[in-house]
Amino acid sequence: MNKNLLLSYQEYTELPDSIRETVPYVYSVKDGEKTLVYFGTKHVMDPSHPIITELRKQWEMFLGVVSVEKSVLIYEGNVVEKTMTTLEESINRFGETGAIVYWAKEAGVSAYRPEPTIDFEANELLKDFSKEDIFYYYIMRGIVSWQRKSNPGDFNEFIEKNIKRYQTALSWKDFNFSFDIVKDVHKKIFGKEFSLEDKEFLRKTQDHSFNESLINEISRQSIKIRDFFILDGISKYWEDGYSVFVVYGSLHAKMQEPVIRDLAK
Repeated sequence: MNKNLLLSYQEYTELPDSIRETVPYVYSVKDGEKTLVYFGTKHVMDPSHPIITELRKQWEMFLGVVSVEKSVLIYEGNVVEKTMTTLEESINRFGETGAIVYWAKEAGVSAYRPEPTIDFEANELLKDFSKEDIFYYYIMRGIVSWQRKSNPGDFNEFIEKNIKRYQTALSWKDFNFSFDIVKDVHKKIFGKEFSLEDKEFLRKTQDHSFNESLINEISRQSIKIRDFFILDGISKYWEDGYSVFVVYGSLHAKMQEPVIRDLAK
């Protein structure tokens, strides 16, 4: 696998609108008996969303041409399989990731999440950014995901749980893990108080495609770090003779496409 073909963010911005604006973004490659399908998705948490319908269609087409025993699902996001009792509940809790992991389990296809540890990624980001700004990015990313849920639950409970997650995952012994840090960073960078009502602005603060602040640059660097891990995961199974079905955000799909297409040459 030639990871040097991975697009930079600048190269991504120079892609035609017909590519950048297409979601879902789906492509496939074939090499002998192996097939790889990449489903570049929008993150949704609504069982009736057209993305879920299209994902099901692509998954069934994939199952129709591969050996289940020699296939693997590679997916983005965290899921807790023991809570996935129904398809609808899986989607409500974990979005399109819940759907595809649920279907993979039904079909007997193994599933793999090829992500760096939070600690590894954060230490890479620390080469260019402060702990406060990185922590803000992580917590804000979680908040935006929480806001997408149809029934998100109590915000304070969510924040407490999310902060504990990062306190456990990060080896930052001298850091004050509190939501006050998030609010302070928000006011320092954007000049206004944090508000859950400002949904669109909160989304922009951590979205790679905006340039609101250095937080957006953290997002872009995080994507690059993760892309290398994703490609390593794909390569591992592909080289071992597996067919691969990938479900990741559409940005990942587009930036990785030159690398993936090169696999079949």
